[in-house]
Amino acid sequence: MGLTAVYDILRSDLEQVEDRLRQRTVNRYEFVDLAVRHVIEGGGKRLRPMLSLLSAKACGYTGSAMYDLAAAMELIHVASLVHDDVIDEAALRRSRETLNVRFGNKVSVLVGDYMHARVLAILVGCGATEPIYAAVADATQSMCEGEVIHAYKADDFEIQVDDYLNIMDLKTARLIACSCRVGALLAGADPDIVDAMSVYGSAVGVAFQIVDDVLDLVGEETTFGKPTRNDLREGKLTLPVMHARDNCSPVDRERLRAMLLADERGPDDVEWIVNLTQRHGGVEHALQAARDLSAKAATAALAAPESGARDGLLELATALVERDN
Repeated sequence: MGLTAVYDILRSDLEQVEDRLRQRTVNRYEFVDLAVRHVIEGGGKRLRPMLSLLSAKACGYTGSAMYDLAAAMELIHVASLVHDDVIDEAALRRSRETLNVRFGNKVSVLVGDYMHARVLAILVGCGATEPIYAAVADATQSMCEGEVIHAYKADDFEIQVDDYLNIMDLKTARLIACSCRVGALLAGADPDIVDAMSVYGSAVGVAFQIVDDVLDLVGEETTFGKPTRNDLREGKLTLPVMHARDNCSPVDRERLRAMLLADERGPDDVEWIVNLTQRHGGVEHALQAARDLSAKAATAALAAPESGARDGLLELATALVERDN
């Protein structure tokens, strides 16, 4: 079926989510509204809303509150991207200039904060229950913890794979797991199914981030929608490169260390690291790890009753690993 087919199945639902995103973020001050529109209208995969909708539907929900809840999940994600672009000094996001390039860092940070405030308002408006609030609070806290730990470990050439995967879980997967969890909670699903949806989201989330790392390394910029090899230019270790680090010769390992810990890396340095990673099977190793997580997610999804929405969850678990953007 593929990712496009899942989008097609949810097309009318996602249109409702887009309407909520626009309506719930309108601001009475023209400049604030202009800045928010720049971000909201930037598009994106809308993965978190998709998963929230599919989880709710797979657990039998048919009401309209799922659209607001899905919009809230996307807004948390978008706010984090705004802040990420400031931290990373990024110039391009989804093939268009970032908010920090257009309006500066100060405005970007404050717009991200505003979006988080709107999330709370959306949750109040859709009658979110205490367990939903708890899930959102936990996911948001985890994202912040992951970012702080990632920043702290930025120059740690010896970071272990388990530590790296934990950071990816905190930074990325917890919100994806939350998106699945709140959909099931909204539907009033049994606790074991709610937990299974969380397991599904967590596995999909880490797999998604691993594939992002691979695409940043070997993907095409025109397809990926943002500059590739950014991680290497910034001296960041990702799973494919870590595999090469752990399997290359001592001489190459020291050269890799020197390059990644240098103040900057030129095009020849980046190309050497890419070649080293490919030579030692880093890309395939990372993709296999993503496939294993995809299989774990699919097993968890089977806890939900058989339905078209459950089929969508199963398809997404595969499609997100096989994507090229």
